[in-house]
Amino acid sequence: MSLKKHNDIKESEVEEALVSNLFYLKKILNLIYDVKIIARQLKLKSGEQRLDLLIAHGKELCLIELKVTRFNDEHINQINDYREQLLKLQSQGELVSGQLRAFLLVTGFSQKEKELCEAHNIEIVEYKPIDVLRDYFQNLSTVAPFLRIKPNDYGVFNLGLINRVLNALNNGIVKQEELAEVTGLSKGSVHNHLRVAKEFGLVRERNKRYFLTDLGDKYLSSGNEGIFADILSSAQSEILKQFIAKDPFYSSTVFGIYSIVESAFILTRNSYPINFNDLIKMFRTVSGKVSEWRAEKSQHTATYTFLNFATDLGLLGKIGRQIVITPAGFRFILMLQLHKSIEMIESLSSKQLEEE
Repeated sequence: MSLKKHNDIKESEVEEALVSNLFYLKKILNLIYDVKIIARQLKLKSGEQRLDLLIAHGKELCLIELKVTRFNDEHINQINDYREQLLKLQSQGELVSGQLRAFLLVTGFSQKEKELCEAHNIEIVEYKPIDVLRDYFQNLSTVAPFLRIKPNDYGVFNLGLINRVLNALNNGIVKQEELAEVTGLSKGSVHNHLRVAKEFGLVRERNKRYFLTDLGDKYLSSGNEGIFADILSSAQSEILKQFIAKDPFYSSTVFGIYSIVESAFILTRNSYPINFNDLIKMFRTVSGKVSEWRAEKSQHTATYTFLNFATDLGLLGKIGRQIVITPAGFRFILMLQLHKSIEMIESLSSKQLEEE
């Protein structure tokens, strides 16, 4: 079955995207000055139809009729009717004065149809709804970090491995070179361990020196001692789980753990336990790394790393090449979904306030 070729999207959704991104609206209308919304879905006195948009542009008023179809002769009568009513409102002092321009946005038109619009003093504009919505997403992503964040693989295969470096920090060693010497790790490994620790809010950096945060102190004091120091204690695991649940978009590592658990959760709808190869494909998609993780080795390594992190935290379990979600993991993913929704709502609300 082939997909329909017409635009299967509501005009109201495209209108919402345009109103949320007035710079883009200004661009496709080829206007000079910044624009301001006067009214949306303005109900005029005659008929049940509503004018899509009325905007101010300098000393001009612009009526905009938006369609997600090609030009139709009926559009001209509709716009002429709107313009006549707006002119009447201006003459009665019920609408601010100013030269009135009429715009018709459609997905296509012929040269003959363009000339017909020009004869009625209507400026016809061809646009693509997909471009409007793409630009809306790109504009939204500048104020909503959760749309841009992606997991990074720093080569740390188990979360408990960072404990050695954190213990050294606790003993007053604050430079990477000295940390490498004390722990017996390479400078690159120390650097990566510190990056992971920073992404969990356990470490802060100042002038190339590293210090434990209050959370880092709490995390370290909750750990195992002796030969088990490199293994997460149940208390440390709980601290990290709570941290992730409160803000699944805090960092690329935190988001990676959220993504691997969500990937497993999605796959349970098809089969359970989950096959590791299926998890690789799903994780690559959910984490937004399709274009970066092209090689099978990079996909396998990244999935293995974040799967290890999730098992360290007791969220997922491995039995051979089969993956299961633990009871704690099921509770965790529901909590993550809640906080993810809150984060998205707050970001969208902030964007709306900025526009107003």
